Amino acid sequence: MSEPIKKDTPEVQKMLEDRKLALKKMIGITDEDFEKYISFAHNRKLSLRRGEINQYHIIAEVTEAKYCTAGVKKGQKYVFSAIPNKLLMDQSTCPLCIKALGPLSDAMQVLWDRLIEGVDPNEGTKRYVNCPDQGVEYGGLGSVVFKVYAQKIA
Repeated sequence: MSEPIKKDTPEVQKMLEDRKLALKKMIGITDEDFEKYISFAHNRKLSLRRGEINQYHIIAEVTEAKYCTAGVKKGQKYVFSAIPNKLLMDQSTCPLCIKALGPLSDAMQVLWDRLIEGVDPNEGTKRYVNCPDQGVEYGGLGSVVFKVYAQKIA
């Protein structure tokens, strides 16, 4: 998918400096804390691949739903921006259910890590996630299954 990140070329230094300035403006990060942040390889890769990663949304689409008291139904979906990982309420059709977000978060992290590494996010990953309420057969009530995948938007 992507070329490997080259070490400390002028282009790389410019991209990191631009990221630092953006984080200073957005969250007030200090130079010292940015250097700590960027010293971790995954944060450096994230900063350098940000443009590619921004071309994706992460989708959690309901493939099965039975007796969900939150009102989740088959075919509905949550749509998340890849960076930052946040729920896009205006594009989501699924009612907000706090029980569903925990398991979805774990699956999203795998997709996010693959995007950071510059490989196909949907290849070789677990694709389905269950709501923690496993249904009447197992002592619960509702039961929901989500298909989780990255979708290119640009």
